[in-house]
Amino acid sequence: MSTDSVFVHFVQRFVFWVLFAMISCFVLRVLITLDLNKRVYNHTPGPCRVLTEKYKGTAGLVFVESQKRVYITFGYGKAHNLSTKTGIAFYDTNRADAAKNPQKQYDITEMSVNWNDYDGSTFIPTGIDAYSSSNGRVLLYVLNSHPDHQCIHFFQVDQLKLNHRKAFCDSAFTSLQDITVVGPDRFFVTNLAAFGRGWPQVFEFALQTGQGAVYYYDGTKLSTAVSGVNTPTAIGYDSKKRILYVGSLIRESLYSYKVNKDMSLESLYEMMLLTSPIGMFVESKSGDVWIAAHPVLSESAYHYTYPDQKRVSSSSQVLRIRFQEDGKTWVTTEPYANDGATISASSSIVFHDDQMLIGSSFGRLLHCDLTNSHIT
Repeated sequence: MSTDSVFVHFVQRFVFWVLFAMISCFVLRVLITLDLNKRVYNHTPGPCRVLTEKYKGTAGLVFVESQKRVYITFGYGKAHNLSTKTGIAFYDTNRADAAKNPQKQYDITEMSVNWNDYDGSTFIPTGIDAYSSSNGRVLLYVLNSHPDHQCIHFFQVDQLKLNHRKAFCDSAFTSLQDITVVGPDRFFVTNLAAFGRGWPQVFEFALQTGQGAVYYYDGTKLSTAVSGVNTPTAIGYDSKKRILYVGSLIRESLYSYKVNKDMSLESLYEMMLLTSPIGMFVESKSGDVWIAAHPVLSESAYHYTYPDQKRVSSSSQVLRIRFQEDGKTWVTTEPYANDGATISASSSIVFHDDQMLIGSSFGRLLHCDLTNSHIT
């Protein structure tokens, strides 16, 4: 065999083994991402009950302290071609009022919407957050998950009615996921990926290209707060510490950023969760971070592909992260976990007064009483 033939043979074998190693690593990363090795063991922090399964998807929750209300978005399933009603409702967490009317203790009140000049037929609400002013005015900011109308809607609360103020849309919005408000008409939003949905998004997830972003709206214009984020989902803001938390679906982690006075973000650290965060709630007093997550991503992917199949469900999980006094260490507990039989694909979370509400992507809204919330 000539020297040239030996060299060509060596190059061919080298290229083959390099490609084999790259493909093997890619397949291994995908398998690890799908969480095929995980199992979920059911447990609750106390007695739980289903508040409603009337709507196919209670994907967004926000607690408003001044009103003791939890505002709920419902009908997310319509974004996945399910036949369901869409809108916004609220749950009253005031136990004193509930004691006077025990039969209404777990009632959910649907709100009417005055759309003014906007066509509400394309409204499919998902992520939601609120701002309360000192004079009692409550403003809601809601993401629209309609595939062709990715926008943020501004509402003002008027008792049992919502007045639509305006809608903000931008070509950068391809897959809006969650929102957190930092001031009147000022907020951060997460955009999951460069592609909206379908096979292009699946390939983007598989390659883990990190084309997601966190955007900031200052009341007049939109700017990119963080670019190149790997599948950003849940987002929350600790106003006392001025820390922004952003969850990552694929990396199964939580990013933290210091929010500067000019609203620019300074990266602090990444916390590995070993589960995929979808929804988030930050306690205003303690700074504890509550996370609604998809613990087994393969189940979630199958559930989102076939949301109308009753036999297809996805495990649910809630994590609670308590930060220590130094702010650099934390303790993580798991107050709730379910294999999908009770609540499938948990996507939102709120905790107040020993009450925990868990929303789901396509199904029920669950209410749990925490019997020992101080150690949960």
